[in-house]
Amino acid sequence: MTVGRPIEFDPQQALDAAMCVFWQRGYEATSLDDLLAAMDISKSSFYQAFGSKSKLFQRCLESYRDASTDRLRTMLDQAASGKAFLETILNSIADGTKDPMGRAGCLLMNTANEFAQRDRRIAVLVTKSLERMEDLFYAAICRAQAEGDIPKKADARSLALFLIANLGGLRLMTRAGASPEKIRTVGKVILNGLK
Repeated sequence: MTVGRPIEFDPQQALDAAMCVFWQRGYEATSLDDLLAAMDISKSSFYQAFGSKSKLFQRCLESYRDASTDRLRTMLDQAASGKAFLETILNSIADGTKDPMGRAGCLLMNTANEFAQRDRRIAVLVTKSLERMEDLFYAAICRAQAEGDIPKKADARSLALFLIANLGGLRLMTRAGASPEKIRTVGKVILNGLK
């Protein structure tokens, strides 16, 4: 049995670089050469560390999901209220219009649009990732209900789904070039829809 050369690069840094390329271009439009250039690694190192473009993409999605949900959970824990957390999320999309990565939309939503149901593994990964987001928004809404900012009679799970759907729409608007003002205006309507 032959052992490959030891990995001489930071795998997480390479993964993050690949994620940015996929995020901006999509899976199909990203070539292996694009990935190798962004990750600054050789083809042999790529295959040794990541196996294939498809496997790398799945790892990028998982890394994006984990980082996003960890960040949101921390934000919710530190927020002054459930409502304040939701306002921050909506405003962050408007603020993201000034950043190229913010203009790139949401990697999970972009992937859902690009793949639809063509690849079962990717579809399951996206669905489970969105369910994690839904659970975070459900917790925020329950907190806002307990704090009196959202009526207790409202179905918190349905409102969490309402948020997921609308956040996807805001991300799409951002990707299409909507101004921060437009995003903020729609964000206020979404927030009012929770009452």
